[in-house]
Amino acid sequence: MKDLELRIFRFDNRQDYEAYYKPYVYNNYENFASLYDLLLQVNDDDIYFEFEKNENAFVLINNKPFRLNTSLSQILQDEGYELKIEPLSTKRAIKDLIINKDDFYDRFKLISHLVSEEDKKIYEKYDYLYYTSKILKYLPNYLGDSFFYFVGQMIEKYPNKKENFLKIIKDESRGIFYHIKTKNLLLEQTIDFLKQEILKAKLFNETLLNDKNPILESFRNEFKEPSDIKYNFKDFNIGLFTRKDIKFSDKLEAKFVSFLGSEKSTGFEFLNLDEKLSYRMAADIILQAYDAGCDFLIVDTPSDFYMLDSCSKKLMQISGREFDDFYILSHYEFFALMAGIKMESLKNHSLQVTLI
Repeated sequence: MKDLELRIFRFDNRQDYEAYYKPYVYNNYENFASLYDLLLQVNDDDIYFEFEKNENAFVLINNKPFRLNTSLSQILQDEGYELKIEPLSTKRAIKDLIINKDDFYDRFKLISHLVSEEDKKIYEKYDYLYYTSKILKYLPNYLGDSFFYFVGQMIEKYPNKKENFLKIIKDESRGIFYHIKTKNLLLEQTIDFLKQEILKAKLFNETLLNDKNPILESFRNEFKEPSDIKYNFKDFNIGLFTRKDIKFSDKLEAKFVSFLGSEKSTGFEFLNLDEKLSYRMAADIILQAYDAGCDFLIVDTPSDFYMLDSCSKKLMQISGREFDDFYILSHYEFFALMAGIKMESLKNHSLQVTLI
């Protein structure tokens, strides 16, 4: 039987300057029905460790939210036997897996006059949606995915107050139009519905929405992966920021590193809402690839190429970093290079293609 290896976030804001991850190993994990039971055992073994004693509370396991009452066997099936366990927000940690949720509850105050105290109990269930939103890192005042999901339910309950709710969530500086898409279908359906209702009621300036791909030379020639590969990119480290699951030939000898992960945005859709925020988001992505030692980054959408290449000078300004020796390729340009063909569009890049 495999050992269950845990790395648990530890921090006490009363005495620690920095957080750390403490290792724990268990070989009797079949005795624990749920994640909650496992953490109780950790608590027994380490009396200084603390977590919220609420089976409906959430923590992050390998960067994904899990309720404490989740079956441990299901978690092991999904995540394997090496688990990194953290609070929903490491920045707001008070003691280990317990966090300060004042910012989450502050959002509720904005609509407390429109709902009942009983409704607040529903809102409290969605803290994980708030803290796992990717935009929160760049926009700390963001109202929260939890807030919008809750409002969707409240509009069903109080249809006569719909416009009051919509006027609150359409906020141009931190509202629903800053939402980054997730894989949560119920959340996405609710967000889409609320956005359409806001636009239908003409409560938001639609010209602020940047939802059309730019027309770029790098995407005009839809070059396919060649069967005859002339250049195999041996010894190259290549970063991938691709929306589609693009398969590359086994003949390539490059090392590929993915920087997309789940629900990442280059900020293109927010350019008209908050330009600086968009540039910070894009700079973060390109610098991740650059600092990881990648030679260049491949993208497969014009909007991502526009943010990472066309806006590169602004990204360097806002980040205070230089990466003139880095560059971005469209997947079509990369396929062409595999065939030994240099597309004309390479000459128009803001970040000049120099290694090939």
